[in-house]
Amino acid sequence: MLKKLVSFSFMISAMLLLTQGAFAAENIYSSENTHQQVQTENREVLAGLEPSSTARSSTYVVTADGVRLRSTHSLSGTVLGLLYNGDLVNAQTGGTDVTADGYVWKNVYSYNHGVWGWIVVDYIEEAG
Repeated sequence: MLKKLVSFSFMISAMLLLTQGAFAAENIYSSENTHQQVQTENREVLAGLEPSSTARSSTYVVTADGVRLRSTHSLSGTVLGLLYNGDLVNAQTGGTDVTADGYVWKNVYSYNHGVWGWIVVDYIEEAG
């Protein structure tokens, strides 16, 4: 009877171990699919852009504290984050600055926040 109990316990343990491995593999497969989906979406976005060989950027230094990075070139644009003196942002060279709400705005990429947004040009200067 003890042999049957040990044998049965061993079979149950083996089945549980195999089942856990199957779920772990399923989760990995699921995250790979998500990663592939994101890569596909990124390719679709990049397909609409000009070739990178023609796109150049300039680095700018923020010259004041508490400068608002906004979602649109407007004082009513959502604040995406605050930038501080010495923070770096990038902007496409030759990009068109926009005048709105009495300010000149530049579309920049913030490394601190990992997003593109708009900033008033009075608060940045090109890094030398």
